[in-house]
Amino acid sequence: MRKFFLTILPIVSFFWAFAQSTDGGNPLPIVTELQRSVIGQGSITINQSDAITHLQNIRYLHNAKSPGMEGFRIRIFFEIGQFARKNSEDVMRAFMEKYPGIPIYQNYQNPYWKISVGDYRTREEAIKLYNQIVKDYPKAFIIPERINFPPLE
Repeated sequence: MRKFFLTILPIVSFFWAFAQSTDGGNPLPIVTELQRSVIGQGSITINQSDAITHLQNIRYLHNAKSPGMEGFRIRIFFEIGQFARKNSEDVMRAFMEKYPGIPIYQNYQNPYWKISVGDYRTREEAIKLYNQIVKDYPKAFIIPERINFPPLE
């Protein structure tokens, strides 16, 4: 019986942690659904302080403002100057032709034009691509950056 609760507790905790609304105390539909009483199936009661709900809502709003997750990309271009934009577009075009299917991102942070490639959850995943492209882009380096969520397989 104890093993059963240790298995179910993390699952219920996960849904409970992310199932609070953003306005402070009103539960989202998942909490309402979990607390709904169905004859023959039992019921669940969720009790938590408003402070915990408030902290969960802050985290929820923070994550909603910056979608994605922490991960790694490879910076293949970093330049400043009059022709930096055109050069970055040329680098993007060449990279897309040589390495199709790898996501590429152009970014301008005054005064620099930057090109980053890939969406990797770990540095080890990024190193695999880095080892492939370093011969074509010798100034490439791995950077921690907010990445897009990987596709579900």
